[in-house]
Amino acid sequence: MIEYNRMLASASFVGVLIIIGLPLWWKTTEVYRVSLPYDKINSFDSLSHTITAELTVLANDDTTASEIANLIEKAFQDSTIIKLRIHKSILSHSLHTTLDSVADEHEAVEEVASHFDLSRHNSFYVVQRKPLFQDVWLAGERVMFFRDSKASSTIVEALKGIIYQLSVVEGASSESADIARQIRFPPGAGYHVVLSVVHPRPDALKVDLDAGNAIEDYIGSFVDELSVLYNFTLKSQWLHLLNFDFQSTEIKDESEWGHHFAVRQDRLHLLLTKLEERTATHVSELPTINLALYAVPCDKAPLVIYDEYDQKISSPVQAFMSPKWGGVVLANPSPKECAADQIFRPDVRVIMGTFISQLRKLLGITDAEPIKGLYLEPLRSVKPRQWEIDNLLRIKTTEQLTSAERTLQSLAQLLGEISNIVINDEVGASINSAVESIQRASDLMREGQLVNAYKTSQNAFLDAETAFMEPSLLALLYFPDDQKYAIYIPLFLPIMFPVVLSLKNLLLWFRGKPIHKEKTD
Repeated sequence: MIEYNRMLASASFVGVLIIIGLPLWWKTTEVYRVSLPYDKINSFDSLSHTITAELTVLANDDTTASEIANLIEKAFQDSTIIKLRIHKSILSHSLHTTLDSVADEHEAVEEVASHFDLSRHNSFYVVQRKPLFQDVWLAGERVMFFRDSKASSTIVEALKGIIYQLSVVEGASSESADIARQIRFPPGAGYHVVLSVVHPRPDALKVDLDAGNAIEDYIGSFVDELSVLYNFTLKSQWLHLLNFDFQSTEIKDESEWGHHFAVRQDRLHLLLTKLEERTATHVSELPTINLALYAVPCDKAPLVIYDEYDQKISSPVQAFMSPKWGGVVLANPSPKECAADQIFRPDVRVIMGTFISQLRKLLGITDAEPIKGLYLEPLRSVKPRQWEIDNLLRIKTTEQLTSAERTLQSLAQLLGEISNIVINDEVGASINSAVESIQRASDLMREGQLVNAYKTSQNAFLDAETAFMEPSLLALLYFPDDQKYAIYIPLFLPIMFPVVLSLKNLLLWFRGKPIHKEKTD
């Protein structure tokens, strides 16, 4: 009976340890991971991002309309990202007569707008108009006038290089960054635009500038047109006593000053480090676009920027731009302002125009290259052109989708290489939402719903970034498996020795064999 109780106790210990203890230990030490759509993430490489755009050709006769439409279709048939849905039609007699009779192109645009919806995103109209002084006239609205079929090559070149900017849109999805991508800010939910007026010597010169009204009137009018893309927050601030040593060289000249101070271009970017120490811009997760106006002191005026070859940079405004940071304008006072009342009144219109020119590049609006036979209507206000907004939507949609895909693929590869990264329910929900948004945005792009595709791609980008930057991913990153076993083995090994040794006696007992041998002298 004693032996039976002893064997029963041993069996109970073995059962509790093996049946309950080991599974419980294994369960409590496993890495929790939500099921993820790895197959869909791996299929992103084969997922094409094709944007369908609406193009309407309106001509005086069917022959011209067909010829222009066929040439445009042939020019875009090899494009991997822009697919044109081309419609051709003959101008109505009334519109044809009106377009040939009005003398001003702006009136002609208004006539076209009265017959067609020029406010619709992702649409464009190529319209024939005989009385033109050049082959093609491109408006700020979504319309282009051409004189006759001889302008077909100019039309195609303008569509590929200016309206749709094939190289820039394709560059948004490539692994290597082109020049435009190196300059513009990365995708995001919105931006802070901060105008900083840097006044190094307030004791020697008074600066008369209403920075708050300036940024609202000029920058505000510009960014209002981009509300379909981003949420902007406008701020202004003054930075006093921030004096920077430009290490300039005085050079005599025949100007009103009689001299100027030359500062090398490679020296200017050191000013940004000085500004970063004082500017209160790191108050949000949103990226900050910095616009800095540096009021040059009278004893260092006028500052003139020289390039790396010690050649003066010819420009009406002394300014420079730093990619993905912002722009700086060096405001030089006049001799009269320094000598008489010592009040510097900067030319707000010129300065803010320079800032807007920099802001266009920082946000991704690239300047159009001149094309022979094409007249591009100059900007009549601070507002961007309508087709520039459409192209920016295409660039950002492609860039956000590509970034989201690569982020998820990097995360999936990381999870395969490091087994103890935790994927909780929140991270899993973000990843699944990003995958669904990527697929939905691709469908919307093919359907030509550009605005909805942009918003969906933005959700995909933000969800992918949220999942990748989740702090909980690092919970067990510095607790690998070898350390886990090093901690638990000394705990379980002393218990396992008597249990394992008792297994032999249990097996013998179950088989009915004697457990102990009799001792012999």
